[in-house]
Amino acid sequence: MRSGPESVTNSTARPGRQQTNGKPLGGLRLWSDVIGSLRRPEYWTFSAWLDIISRYRRSRLGVLWLFVPPAATVLVIGNFYAGFSGRDPRSFMPYMGMGYLIWRFITQVIGESSAVMLSHRPFIMDGRTRYTDYVFRALSKASISALAAFTIVAIAFLFSPMANIEGFASLVVTVPVFLVNVFALGVIAALLGARYPDIHELTTTIFLFGFLLTPILWDAANVPTDSVRAKLMYVNPAYHLVQMIRSPFLGGHVESITWMYVGIMTSVMLVLATVLYRRYARFIPLWI
Repeated sequence: MRSGPESVTNSTARPGRQQTNGKPLGGLRLWSDVIGSLRRPEYWTFSAWLDIISRYRRSRLGVLWLFVPPAATVLVIGNFYAGFSGRDPRSFMPYMGMGYLIWRFITQVIGESSAVMLSHRPFIMDGRTRYTDYVFRALSKASISALAAFTIVAIAFLFSPMANIEGFASLVVTVPVFLVNVFALGVIAALLGARYPDIHELTTTIFLFGFLLTPILWDAANVPTDSVRAKLMYVNPAYHLVQMIRSPFLGGHVESITWMYVGIMTSVMLVLATVLYRRYARFIPLWI
């Protein structure tokens, strides 16, 4: 039986920590950590599912509660606001439902990522330094909720006069682009949240205003192009992310300005997340 520094190093190693000669490499380079997280998804997939199961374990409906909020939003609120906009509820419900699904996904990932390092402090201090696991955990939880909501939206879509099955094929392209952007935002939010805990409260406040500026309960086509409201709408990144997915899904087309905006935003977010992660991820144990 060996003793000394080598045995201590081997005994304290954790699955989330990459090591070479006893020196941790994980947590310093974003994409090496991303590859490590994707190769070993056990932690962030099962922990996300267990978190959802434990949340509903005492309720009678259990995980069926995942379907209740989107069903109430699409069927009840969708019918209610269809009357305000003078639209057929059958066409407005999938429009609003898809926007609600995308918006809730964004807010869930960024909101949880901004507090994820503090909430996982025991794991981090115990040696799990592959921080992308925690961002993927937030992404995984939001994906489970989104899949439940999408079944409701898909049902409303099938009864809509705007039904166009080819719109489902567009999701193969638009959803991966969307996920890359949300992941990069989640990484940035996680780093900022570890350094400044108030970021979590700040993002909650921003989302309240952002929801009103994003065409979810109202139709973007009804906004005059030269109005202040239109200018605020076009600088809103959530608007372009929503339109990129929702427009083809509902048989519409995506404006060229949206593709340009999303392309530039994706490049900027990836570079920013990579630089910030490489520079500041090493300080997370000190911050929390």
